[in-house]
Amino acid sequence: MDAKIIHDGIHGSMKLGGLILDLVKTPEFQRLRSIRQLGLAYLVYPGANHSRFEHSLGAYYIAKRLSLEVGLDEEEATILEVGALLHDIGHGPFSHTFEQIYRHYVKQYDHMRLGQNIILGNIDIIDGELEGRKMIPEIIGEYGYKPREIADLVLGRYRKRYLGQMLHGDVDVDQLDYLVRDAHYTGVAHGIIDLERLLKVLRIHDGELVVDEKGIEAVEGMMVARSLMYSRVYFHHTVKIAEGMLTRALEFALEAEQLWDFWKMTDCRVIVELEDLEGYPQEIVRRIKYRNLFKAAVLANADELSNEEKKELLAAYRNVRKRQEIERNLADAVGAREGEIILEFSTADLMLSEPRLKSTEINVLVHEGELQPLTKVTPLANALKRRQTPRWVVMIAAPPRYVSRVREVWKRIVFG
Repeated sequence: MDAKIIHDGIHGSMKLGGLILDLVKTPEFQRLRSIRQLGLAYLVYPGANHSRFEHSLGAYYIAKRLSLEVGLDEEEATILEVGALLHDIGHGPFSHTFEQIYRHYVKQYDHMRLGQNIILGNIDIIDGELEGRKMIPEIIGEYGYKPREIADLVLGRYRKRYLGQMLHGDVDVDQLDYLVRDAHYTGVAHGIIDLERLLKVLRIHDGELVVDEKGIEAVEGMMVARSLMYSRVYFHHTVKIAEGMLTRALEFALEAEQLWDFWKMTDCRVIVELEDLEGYPQEIVRRIKYRNLFKAAVLANADELSNEEKKELLAAYRNVRKRQEIERNLADAVGAREGEIILEFSTADLMLSEPRLKSTEINVLVHEGELQPLTKVTPLANALKRRQTPRWVVMIAAPPRYVSRVREVWKRIVFG
């Protein structure tokens, strides 16, 4: 069997062959080289230029190691490894940045459902003919596996609960890679986890993935790392401002019935296409390229808002038109142009892009084979589950000249 060695900056040398190598060679997977793992976070953390390609390889590598640790048979191990490899195959440009636009403008898709359709062969994300090309479902079928099983696993719906937990759970191969990788490339030590220990303390018990009692501290450390990385990196307010600006530029294009196939594009292609449109999209793209970003006028936490205000903001999050109307009203109130005031949310976005935070928690295998929920065994895990991540729930950003005025009027305009 032909094999290749890939040298990864996090896990070292990986040997790829057979089904995995054939999938890595596909245009759909190679496209992930051009999609940044952390969207626009490089504007705050200059080293954060790593891609979905390398993260997907890292998730595969950890899946392979976990398969050996928990004793999966060859078929189960292969299904998990392929699912881990392809779990991000549906990501569009700048990863999670345009997730809300998927729901509103490309109604049937988010990145996970788009990935499912790519794996099933229902959608071709690559434009143009390529000589000798094989589609992903064809390759999976040639090795005797069912694309539907892989697609179900990617969506966290696999018939064997423990395999689903290994890709979508409190402790899964996806986050085990991204926490280590993102910490390395951003230089933020908060994301450091004890990967070796975590792989050793996971077990399969009564058909589910559990943590051995002696591994509780390793899981606590991982949960602390995840919580702090969301506060410090993934929802850093400057990162969210940049992503909000780029999202508004794309919305402008979509409203003008342009760039409808943006979800097929790579990061660079979207930037070039938006800059070529001139007007507002061009202005925003140039601001991002040269890091001339809007400033945070309002960073409000949950304690500052009444229950009615929270409900109103949640409605604005769920309805793009309502959010756009609020932004226009704020712009009118402070004398700004349309598109110069952006309203961003944290917690709702987090729940959209991080399905594991809503999943059933992992159990701990304690003495005499008894299972207990993690939050019952460790008060720290319970506190982390309840911790608001990040500290702010709503942010309003604007060019510097409007910041003070926005602070004066925002509550009256948004909730008036």
